[in-house]
Amino acid sequence: MMRLKKTILFPVLLLLCVFMSCRNFYTALQSKTFSTASSVDSLKNKNKYFILRSGDQAFYMNNIVISDDRKIVTATLDTLSPDHKLHLVNGRRSNQQYKKYDPLDKGVLNEVHFYVPTTREAKAGHSFQLPLDQVQKIEVIEKDRGRTTGSYVIGAIGYTLGAFAVAAIIIAATKSSCPFVSAYDGTDFALQGEIYGGAIYPQMVRHDYLLLKMTPLADGTLQLKITNELKEKQYTDLAQLLLIKHAPSTKMMVDEKGRLYSIGLPTSPEKAVLSDGKNLLQALQKAGDNAIAYMDDTTSGDASNTITLKFPNQKKGDEAKLVLTLKNSYWLDQLYGELAKGFGKYYPTYIKKQAKKPLADLMQWTKDQQIPLTVSIQTNHGWKHLAELTTIGPLANRNTVVPVDLTEIDDTKITIRLSSGFLFWEIDYAGLDFTLADAYSIEELNPVQATDETGMNVLSALQKEDGIYLEQPQIGNSAT
Repeated sequence: MMRLKKTILFPVLLLLCVFMSCRNFYTALQSKTFSTASSVDSLKNKNKYFILRSGDQAFYMNNIVISDDRKIVTATLDTLSPDHKLHLVNGRRSNQQYKKYDPLDKGVLNEVHFYVPTTREAKAGHSFQLPLDQVQKIEVIEKDRGRTTGSYVIGAIGYTLGAFAVAAIIIAATKSSCPFVSAYDGTDFALQGEIYGGAIYPQMVRHDYLLLKMTPLADGTLQLKITNELKEKQYTDLAQLLLIKHAPSTKMMVDEKGRLYSIGLPTSPEKAVLSDGKNLLQALQKAGDNAIAYMDDTTSGDASNTITLKFPNQKKGDEAKLVLTLKNSYWLDQLYGELAKGFGKYYPTYIKKQAKKPLADLMQWTKDQQIPLTVSIQTNHGWKHLAELTTIGPLANRNTVVPVDLTEIDDTKITIRLSSGFLFWEIDYAGLDFTLADAYSIEELNPVQATDETGMNVLSALQKEDGIYLEQPQIGNSAT
């Protein structure tokens, strides 16, 4: 179990500079590894146009899906639209040039190119599986404002990298992100998830908890990495492992406050219905089966969505435990990105003003936007609020627990309601555990060594919660 405390994230918006000129150029800047690509411009929080480059062939990669182990990308290949062919010939006049006001040229600014060996398997109209270790290079096409006035530059940043880094690039091209956490699994550092989702102001500092799958080194030590993969400023005050010893018949899970619960065999819901009447029961039966309950009811006037779960009442005590496997959607990330872009050059000023507001005001704003996942239960006296789950990001599913007070329920059924805004959350699993609390013990493991990407010792910043932060302001910053 990973516990990291006291974190502040300050997202940096890249202001777009518009130059009046009829001649605009781009260039392909090469970088050998993802981890050292600190010069990479922010991969903007918007949909990218992915292109597969195989020999002299090029295809649009539609409906990209990354496998759970982050090793394979599946996409439906299609022919390129006319506005995405400019980079195939290295720009106008083969000189990395484009016309700013030509609609057939502007599409190049939103492209990501995957270079792979020539293959006969790539065909338009067919599904294509791409093992990420076969990717030779990636070019991410973006504006670079570091050129002379009167020109645009497109940074086509090439990466020669392994499967994990390729997966990270795909994620980066579709979203902004909080710190990535990876743990050594006996072979390599495997991505476990992201932390501190939504903590974008100093007042929103909080503890976060992440279950880790780890394999000790030969000397018995455990290793993990905290990395900044995108254009953000990230701060961590404490990194600590919690080693939980428990009975083999139970699993240990944590709620977002850090409280531990022993989980036996949760009971599946008998009924799961979206607010528009859609049956979601099948999607919530099993975690990791690629069946997701989407909160996509469009009939509500205020965009609110509610999933109603009904369980048999099998209570053995005064409390049960609602077990959820869930994450946020990329849609929520994109909405916030569009909100930020709408401020234009005023955005940095807006951020400074927000950073001075009381925490209660900021939290109320998130509630007004229906961003948290609100959990309620129907009691003998009406609906009772149980919890509001803060954002965890769209990178990976996370297991969480919500304690459920059963003292005011006499019915043979237990009805629980999950509420949020349109498409803000994706629910992979829901179950209600009635087993009584089991004995367990906790051992806190503090880091004995911590170095950044340059080899500098950063241990003192992570050993205790003292306001002295590990600062990761640049893409490629990491702590091991």
